[in-house]
Amino acid sequence: MNISEIERKLIELDKNLHSILEMVREVKKPEEGVVESVAGAWGYDVDSVEFVRELRRIENIKAIIGLQKS
Repeated sequence: MNISEIERKLIELDKNLHSILEMVREVKKPEEGVVESVAGAWGYDVDSVEFVRELRRIENIKAIIGLQKS
């Protein structure tokens, strides 16, 4: 096997690896559902610490108000 054959096989291998990598990326790409697209449209980052903190604060206020009404 000479150098040019090795080079040709390496190039072919590189193309195959890139093809496999693209397939893996396609499979790993998250599908965007209705909730994600609506949340994105309103600009909320539901994974952010600030969003979770605010949500908990609102839930605590609702719980306090609910207890006071009883």
